[in-house]
Amino acid sequence: MAEDWSIDVKKYAPGADDNVIAAIVRHCGIALRNRDSSLVSFTDTAETDLVRESYCKKKLGITDPDSVIDAAIAKVGEIMKADHTKNRVTVYYLLAEAFGKLGIFGAVAAAAAPVAAAVAAPVAAAVVEPVAAPRVAPLAAVPEVAAAGSMRWLWWLLGLLALAGLLWWLLRPKPEEVVVAEVTEAVVPAAPVAAPVEAVPDGAGITAQEVEGKPEVSVYFDTAKTDIYPNFDARTEAVRKYAADHPGSTLQVSGYNDPRGDAAMNAELSKNRAFAVRDALVKLGVPEASINLVKPVDTTDDTDSLARARRVDITVVDAQ
Repeated sequence: MAEDWSIDVKKYAPGADDNVIAAIVRHCGIALRNRDSSLVSFTDTAETDLVRESYCKKKLGITDPDSVIDAAIAKVGEIMKADHTKNRVTVYYLLAEAFGKLGIFGAVAAAAAPVAAAVAAPVAAAVVEPVAAPRVAPLAAVPEVAAAGSMRWLWWLLGLLALAGLLWWLLRPKPEEVVVAEVTEAVVPAAPVAAPVEAVPDGAGITAQEVEGKPEVSVYFDTAKTDIYPNFDARTEAVRKYAADHPGSTLQVSGYNDPRGDAAMNAELSKNRAFAVRDALVKLGVPEASINLVKPVDTTDDTDSLARARRVDITVVDAQ
């Protein structure tokens, strides 16, 4: 059964929006299949740096100085310090709430929850100078309101209420927009429930899992290396057998790298890793014509886990 991430989120944000939680779960994607990558370690500076760069800046669009973003991340860690396991979904929700970015995930604007206020307070203090509230003269000082026996204040109030009603009518969501939003939400397929995934190795290694009835393999590499893990034969047996038993199917091979270093060199590294995996499959009897090297839209994986980013994925594509 898929984990109900909302239970942990609502420990800290009781009024959390379920639709926003679901959207954050979809954003995290495969990272939540593995226990290590589904948690955030606030003592690992490499990981908190990635949370700042990949999530806060890239996904949420935060443009505040790094010191301000780091302070918000640290505040979330302080709020969750009682938990030995700090779920990534909860951390991401609290950060989006703290920076007022829940709307990115489809939330309707609302008053900040207590947790968000606690996180955002030091951020606001660091970047916003206090602005004194404008001084308003007492009502008695306004002749039209203070005139003895005058009822003009009541007409002013009624006029303001009427104006507010008119503005609401003009700016309200159109019925067709509401229907489209509801239909769109209804037809979004739920994330597939996958079998438990093996832990991501710190360096070279291989994990194998089954997703929607088809085997998948991820081959991991040491930093800046393209060497294939010695147990490649045994760990890829299931995916090779599936392809052999389903005529016309192909093996799709895609290489990735972690975000550190020169972008051009990283792209070349991702390609060479994919070539190494292809050649290893060919040596084991897989026809080269049955292997497709597919370059991802972005070979640099910024899913907040450096170890998981240094990999090549092998997936099966059934015949059309």
